Amino acid sequence: MRSSNDGGYNKRLALRFTTIGLLGAFVAQAAVPDARAADVVTAHSSPRAAHVAKKTPPKTRTKTPAETYPERQKRIGESTRSLLPPLHENEGKDTTCVSAEFTTLSVVYDSIVEQLAPSLPASAQAALAKNRRDVQRWMRNVHVSTLAVSSHPYTRGADGDDPSYRSPISQLVVENLLKIRDGKQDEAIPVANITLSQAVESAWLYTFVGVLAPLKAGTAFLPGLGSPFTDTPLAAAESYVTHNVLISLALTGSQLALQYLYQGTSSAVLNQCVARVTDEQKAQAGRPSDRVRFDIPIHPLLQGAADQLALADADTCAPIGDQSLGRILRRTADYAKATAPNAAAKRRIDIEATTVLRQMKRTPVPHNLIPADPADFSTAETIASFVGSLIPYVGGAPLDIAIGLGHNIGQGDDLSETVSAYDLTVTKSLTAAYYSYYFALYLFTTVGALLVEPVRVVPGTEGTIGMLNPIRPIGMILGLPLTYGLVTFHNVVRSMCFREDDTTGTGLGAEANRVAPEKHDEAVEKAKTEKAQAEKTTRKQKTKRKPTTTQKPAQKRSTPTATGRATTGR
Repeated sequence: MRSSNDGGYNKRLALRFTTIGLLGAFVAQAAVPDARAADVVTAHSSPRAAHVAKKTPPKTRTKTPAETYPERQKRIGESTRSLLPPLHENEGKDTTCVSAEFTTLSVVYDSIVEQLAPSLPASAQAALAKNRRDVQRWMRNVHVSTLAVSSHPYTRGADGDDPSYRSPISQLVVENLLKIRDGKQDEAIPVANITLSQAVESAWLYTFVGVLAPLKAGTAFLPGLGSPFTDTPLAAAESYVTHNVLISLALTGSQLALQYLYQGTSSAVLNQCVARVTDEQKAQAGRPSDRVRFDIPIHPLLQGAADQLALADADTCAPIGDQSLGRILRRTADYAKATAPNAAAKRRIDIEATTVLRQMKRTPVPHNLIPADPADFSTAETIASFVGSLIPYVGGAPLDIAIGLGHNIGQGDDLSETVSAYDLTVTKSLTAAYYSYYFALYLFTTVGALLVEPVRVVPGTEGTIGMLNPIRPIGMILGLPLTYGLVTFHNVVRSMCFREDDTTGTGLGAEANRVAPEKHDEAVEKAKTEKAQAEKTTRKQKTKRKPTTTQKPAQKRSTPTATGRATTGR
C-alpha cells in the first residue's frame, strides 16, 4: 500500500516540477520581445482604437523588401545552370531557364529518362525508349480537373511580404475560389501539362488529407496498449509514457518532418532554375486541355462570393482579416438589400443593421486580451506550444492562451486598451472564437476523462490494456470543426482581400504582379507619394498650432485679502 502511495506522490511531484519549469521558460521567453513576432504584426494594419490607456509603441526595424514576382523570374531566367540536364531535343534551340512553375511533368520525365538511359545496356535502352513513348502518350491523354490541383501562391504573383496563412486545405480553397471567379472551374488539365510546382503542392495536399490526418484521428480510437515501463524500475511513469502516447508522438513527429521536407522542397523548386525549356514547352506549363472539359456546377452563393475576392497583397490589397466587423456587417446588409424582394424588406434590413451597428459602436472590447493567433506564433512559441501539448493538464488550450498573451505583451501591446466591437478586426474576432471553442473542448476532454470510466473494448485483456475512454474519440470528433473548419476559414480570410480594395485597378490583388506588374508598381508608388504628402501636411498643421510669442499688457499681481480671496489691482 505504501509503494502505491509513493508512486502517486512521485507522479504528482514530477508533474509539479514539469509545470513549474515549462511556465518558467514561458515567462522568460515572453519577457523578451520576439523579432519575428514584431514583423508579423507590423505587416498588417491595426484597428482604429478608442484609447483608454497610453500604448507603448512596439519597436520596429527596417525590413528588406521581399523579391517580387518579376524580379524572381528575371533572376532565374539569367541562371546558367539548371537542376535537370537539358533535353536532347532542345539542342540548338533557344531555351530559357525556368523554375518549377514552368517545368511540366512531361519535361521532368523526359529529362530523367535521358539521364538514366546511358547507364543501361543496349537492349534495356530500346525497351526504355518504347516505355517512354507510352508514358508520354498516357500523360497527354489522362486529364484531371483543375479544381483538384493545388498551386503555391507565389505562382500567382504573391511574394514573401504578402499575407500567407496556408494549410494544405486552405491553400486549395483559395486557389479554387480564384479559379471559380475567373470561370475556370470546368477546365481539365492533361497530366503532361501539370507543373512540377503543382505536383509538389498537390502531393502534400493528398498526403495530408489521405494519410496524415486520418492516422492522427485514428489514434483517438485506439484502446489502451499498455506501457513499455510496466514491471520495470520506471513503473511510476507508466501512466504517462504509454504505447499510445509513443504512437501519437511518432505520428506528430512524422508529420512535422514531412511538413518541413515539403516546405523546403516547395521553396527550393520555385526559387531556382529547374530546367531549360523552349517557349513552346514553357507555354504548355499549367495549360488546360482544348478538347476536354468537365461540367462542374457552382452554387450561385459560392460564385457570388468568389466574384468579390482576390489574392491579398501587402501593398495594394489589405486582407479581409484586417477589416473591421462593422464594415463586414455593412457589406452583408448591402448584399441582403440587393437581393431583397421589395422596398419593405429593404427598410427592415436597414433598421436592423442600423440597430446592430449602433450597439457595436457602444460595446468596448479589450482586444489585446485576445491571445495572438497560433499562426502568428514565433518559432520559440510554436515549439513551446508543441512541447507543452505533451504534458497532461498543462498543455493544450491553457498553455496556448498563455503563450498568445505573452506574444501580445512581448510586442508591446497594452492589455487594457479597448476598441469598439464595430472596429474589432475579423482576425481578432475569429481568434477569440478559436480560443473559446478550444478551451471549452479542453475542459470537456480533461474533466470528462476524469468523470467517465474507461470501457473495456478488447475482451480478455487486463489492466489498462484494451480500455478506451469514450471521451477521447468524442473529443476528437468535436475538434474537427475547429481544426478543419474555423482554422481553414481563418487562413482563407487572412490570405484574400476584397476586389474593391485593390488599388491597382485590376481587381486582382497580388496577381497583378504577374499579370500587370506595371500597374502594381504604379499603385505602390502612388501610395508612397500620398503617404509622404499626408505626413508633410500633418507636420505643417502641427507647426501652425504652435503658440506664438506676443507681448501682452502687464497685470498687477493679485494679493490675498483677509478673507482668503485674491484681489487684483485695477
